[in-house]
Amino acid sequence: MKFDFSKIKDFDRHIELSIPNLSTLDSIFRQVTHQYAHPESRVIDFGCSTGRFLDSLTKLEGCDYVGVDEIEMNNQAHYPFWKGDIEDFFSCAVWNTNISVMISMFFLQFLGNVKRKRVMKLFKQHIDNGAVLLIAEKVYLTDPVLQQTIHNLHIQEKRKGFSDKEILDKDIQLSHSMFCKTETELEKELRKIGKVSKVWQSYNFMGYVVR
Repeated sequence: MKFDFSKIKDFDRHIELSIPNLSTLDSIFRQVTHQYAHPESRVIDFGCSTGRFLDSLTKLEGCDYVGVDEIEMNNQAHYPFWKGDIEDFFSCAVWNTNISVMISMFFLQFLGNVKRKRVMKLFKQHIDNGAVLLIAEKVYLTDPVLQQTIHNLHIQEKRKGFSDKEILDKDIQLSHSMFCKTETELEKELRKIGKVSKVWQSYNFMGYVVR
């Protein structure tokens, strides 16, 4: 059974407890978004969930902010929202133009490998046209001993907000729907679509800017 994020009562709080130091990633991605967004362009948040990140941005006059997600959650009335598949979004000429910033925070890791490759090619088309991609993902560390050590520390951190049963049940359900790469695999993939800068890391969660 897959983990159903739509059934979480307080989704934003749940994510904050699940990803250590998320607020620092938010601050970095906000500043980068403000730096690269420009008038008469679009800022797109793929996998926007409740719209938490878009709502936190200081809006630039003349810039459109758009959320894209297959699940419509409770906070998406503050900006245009595309409910549907990411590839369908990119095929729509009305929205798929003048993109300055693309955001993917812990979203691509839920796509299968074949679809992920297609989406990366779509990202590359916009990066080649001057857009910036802000991407954050959970990864596996290449060294198995280090990976297990960091994983154990993360479990201890999550126990501050979740019971052991909740942690175990979620891990089992995510194993059927989340497809994480190693840090090396992810950075190799990103280098194929642009110039890569790592701007954040907490445990085995990574954040990058691709230009």
